[in-house]
Amino acid sequence: MFNTSSQMKILVVHRQEAVTKQIRAALDQKAIIRYANSGLDGLLAARVESFDLIICSTDLPMVTGFELVRSVRTSSINKNTPVIFVSDDLVDKKTEYLGNALGVAAMIAMKEVDQLAHVVNEKIKTESDKDWNILLSDRERLN
Repeated sequence: MFNTSSQMKILVVHRQEAVTKQIRAALDQKAIIRYANSGLDGLLAARVESFDLIICSTDLPMVTGFELVRSVRTSSINKNTPVIFVSDDLVDKKTEYLGNALGVAAMIAMKEVDQLAHVVNEKIKTESDKDWNILLSDRERLN
């Protein structure tokens, strides 16, 4: 299980709410998970609320996962929040290409969701490492 000293606040955007339960089981039971069942709802949530991680499907109603991430990256308080794409099938070349272009942290197939904790541990920085500019400005003040 993924374990952290503080609770992670995660936005899960997927058509099926049951996926949220699978993600919760794969991660820490104590994670705070907000669920959105369409790309539009996920985008609206990401624009008004800060998250530690966004996990979204590539195939969403109204706004695709690719469009959601592009919009989040350009105009939201979560522009630097790590994103993990979850594909219903295998991660194909198109998903991989677009995911890399959008700067997502990882891409996994739904059948690999049990490996999500490992992916988060390997790919997602801890809270203290998120904003290096703050660390640099603190160090500069000390010198």
